[in-house]
Amino acid sequence: IPFAFLVTGGVGVAMEVTVIRHLYKRPLTTLLATWAISLLLINLVRVLFGTQNLEFVTPVFLSGGAHIFADFFVTWNRLFAIAFAFIVLCAALVVLRFTRLGLFIRAVTENRTMASCIGVSVRFVDMVAFGLGAGLAGLAGLALSPIYTVNPGMGTGFIVDAFMIVVLGGVGSLVGTAVAALSIGMINVIIEPVY
Repeated sequence: IPFAFLVTGGVGVAMEVTVIRHLYKRPLTTLLATWAISLLLINLVRVLFGTQNLEFVTPVFLSGGAHIFADFFVTWNRLFAIAFAFIVLCAALVVLRFTRLGLFIRAVTENRTMASCIGVSVRFVDMVAFGLGAGLAGLAGLALSPIYTVNPGMGTGFIVDAFMIVVLGGVGSLVGTAVAALSIGMINVIIEPVY
């Protein structure tokens, strides 16, 4: 878990320092640049490791599940992913609400110029926030790897849902994002069997 967080966080920091830092005043270009970088990273992984699905060795305690009733079967790896996501969400909330770093991130998000005027290192906060976000994405990939196949395009199926969640939950609102994610997830679960 720490390795996944640190490696993906490091990639996020490198992206912010080399590309994103120069595009903050152009949000559309930033969006396009991050999408282009994601395509570059996906293809780089394809070249280095191949396009085949990789087997993720699931720990013994995540194998199997429990039969609840009728055709409803709950697997331990899905319960682990839900619990892990809840723990990471709570940790992110604690960092953003109760730490000095969280205060700086909220200040820079609200008003970059004013935060800079009162002595906040805006560039450092941008770099750490981008690395933190990338690290959280790495943790999400780790939590989903026992459930989905592990391959270079593993996360591309979640892009549309992620954009909908951010728009519905509100940019900058972690609680709103969590509520939107639960809502869209429940809607998907209800509508999917119909189609």
